[in-house]
Amino acid sequence: MTVMTDGERLVWATSFTLVFDRGGDAVAASRAAAHAIEQLREAAARRLPSGDFALGHGDERYFLDEMVNSP
Repeated sequence: MTVMTDGERLVWATSFTLVFDRGGDAVAASRAAAHAIEQLREAAARRLPSGDFALGHGDERYFLDEMVNSP
């Protein structure tokens, strides 16, 4: 069993809310939220050809801006 971090819980809740608000289907919203967490975990493990983590490069404030400004 994998434990979700606080950040993953935030992403899950936001994804669920967006999908549920648009479609009103809790099952579809849960699946979409779970898929978002899977994608987040895959992105966190992705590496560049140099061997460095892909998400570790660039300005982290950009990612925060993306989360805040998400439709």
